[in-house]
Amino acid sequence: MKKLLLAGAAAAAITVTGLGVSPSASAAPASSPSDVTIASCLYKVKAKEAIKIRTSKKKSATALGVLPKGKTVCSDKWETGGKYNYHDGCNNKHDWKNAWDHISYKPKGHRTIKGWVPSTCLKVLPKA
Repeated sequence: MKKLLLAGAAAAAITVTGLGVSPSASAAPASSPSDVTIASCLYKVKAKEAIKIRTSKKKSATALGVLPKGKTVCSDKWETGGKYNYHDGCNNKHDWKNAWDHISYKPKGHRTIKGWVPSTCLKVLPKA
């Protein structure tokens, strides 16, 4: 199962960037240590729009919080899930129909939020 998740994450990084940049388990933090958890980080991503962090890979799942536009976070896996209606900066130009990333986000002064966001709302950042 773990191999399948890693393969999906690699495909996600290649599809999103179009550059063939593969994810790295040793990616450096982008903003601050409180924003990115390096231990489980396959690749760093940046929010293209403010997007709700969900408990599962579907739009109807409970929202845990909001990932602000421009915030850099860690994605520890990528999977397919429920359909998402793409809007604003979350356009589906790479034909990602049902792709979701599992992220960790720690707002300043609050506990870490771990949940799912649509992959099209994220930009994969290059390795440092």
